[in-house]
Amino acid sequence: MAPKLPDRYQTQVRLGRDGDVEEWLATDTSLDRPVLVRALDPAADPARRTGFVHSVRSAAAVGHIHLTRIYEVNDSANVYAIIEWNGGVSIADRLRAGDTLPVHEFLPNAAGLAEGLAALHAAGAVHGSVDTGAIRFSSAHPAKLGAFGRPQLGRTPADDTRGLAVALRQALTGSSTPDLRPSQVVEGLPRSVDDAIAAAERGTLTAATLAASLRAAPFRPETVTQESWSWRWVPVSLGLLAAAMLISLVGLTIDVDPDSPFLFPATPQVAGGAQPTADDGPTPTDPEPADVIEVTATSFDPFGDNLSEREGDVPLAHDGDPDTAWRTERYFSPLPGVKPGVGIVFTVDGVPSRIDLEGSPDTAFQLGWSASAPAGVDDWEELGSGTLTSDPTTLEVPERDPGVWVLWLTDIPEQADGEYWADIAEVTFTS
Repeated sequence: MAPKLPDRYQTQVRLGRDGDVEEWLATDTSLDRPVLVRALDPAADPARRTGFVHSVRSAAAVGHIHLTRIYEVNDSANVYAIIEWNGGVSIADRLRAGDTLPVHEFLPNAAGLAEGLAALHAAGAVHGSVDTGAIRFSSAHPAKLGAFGRPQLGRTPADDTRGLAVALRQALTGSSTPDLRPSQVVEGLPRSVDDAIAAAERGTLTAATLAASLRAAPFRPETVTQESWSWRWVPVSLGLLAAAMLISLVGLTIDVDPDSPFLFPATPQVAGGAQPTADDGPTPTDPEPADVIEVTATSFDPFGDNLSEREGDVPLAHDGDPDTAWRTERYFSPLPGVKPGVGIVFTVDGVPSRIDLEGSPDTAFQLGWSASAPAGVDDWEELGSGTLTSDPTTLEVPERDPGVWVLWLTDIPEQADGEYWADIAEVTFTS
C-alpha cells in the first residue's frame, strides 16, 4: 500500500524495499519533478523512528553532488522522507544483473563518493550502513550515496569508509571475495586503486584520503587506432586488378546473342518482331487504395496506479495526422526496470490485413489481438513485434475477426533530456 502523503505528491510505482523502508517513485506536482519516497514501516518502534528521522535530517544538512539531496522528512505517525530521484539503479542491482562498472565510469564517481562521504563526516554525521545498495548510479548522472535512514549498523566514520571501500571493490570485480584485487580482473585499472581500497578496508584511510588517492590514480582511456598501411597488401591488390582486367577483355571477345533469355533486362517479344509501343494493349492502372478501418482507442496501463496513461491524448495516435501524437508518461529510468510495459488498446470494427505504425525510433513493441479486451497482458494473442524506426513500420497481419488489438510498448528510448518516453504518432488499420 502506498504511504499517505500530502496531496502535492502522487505516487507512481513501488520500487521495492530497503530493509524496513518502502521505496516509491512519486511526482512532486507543485514543482513537476520526480522524487523518491522512503517510508518507514509503520510497525517500527519509537527508537527506530527517532533514528530514521535523525539520520535523514543529518544528511539534509550537507550539500554535495555525490550525496542524495533530502527535500522533506515527516516525523509524525507516518514517518517518511522525500528524496532526490536521479533515475539510476543501485550498484547492487547492477551487480545482480552481472554488470560491473567500467574504469572510465568508476574512477571519477568513486572519488566523488568518497568526497561526499568526507563532507558528511566533516559535518559531524555518519551514514551508518554504506553498501552497494546505498549507491545509485546512472550513466547520465553522477553516482549518489543515499539510503539515509537505514538502521545504523556502524556508528563511526571509519565504519562508513570501510563500507564504501568494500562497495567500490565489489562494483569493480562483481565479486564479494575480499582477497580479489580489482586490477586482477579489470583491464587498465591502476594498481594504486587496489592499494587505496585495501587500505580503506583496513581502516587506515579516511574518506577524504581515500578520495585523494582515487583522484590521483593515473588512467588513460583506450583509443582506437587505425591499422597502418602495409606493403604486403600490394601483391594481393595487383593480382585482383589483373584478374578483373582479364575478365573484361574476355567479355569483349564473346559473341552475344541479343535474343538470349539470359540477358538482363530481357527485351519483350511481340508478334512479327515489332517492339511494343505505348498504344499496344491496355494501360496498367494503379492498384485500388487500401480501405482504412475506423477505430476507437484507450490507453492500457495495467501496471500503473490509475490503469490509464495520458488518456486524453490517445485519439492523436489514430487521427490521420502524423504530426500529432500520443506520448507516454516520462520515466526516469528504462521502462523494463519500472514495469513490463504500457500501450494502447484499439477496438477495430473490421478485419485488417495490414497495420502501419509511426512513432519514436527505438521503441520496442508487441502487437496482440483478442475477441474482447482481456484484463491481463499475457491473455492476448501475439501477432507481431519489432522496433520502430524513423520510417513507418508496416506489419502484414493474419485475418482475425473484428475485435480488439493492443499495441504494447516493452521498451522506450532515452531522450535528450535524460528521461525516457515515446510518441506514437499514427496507427493505421487497413483492410
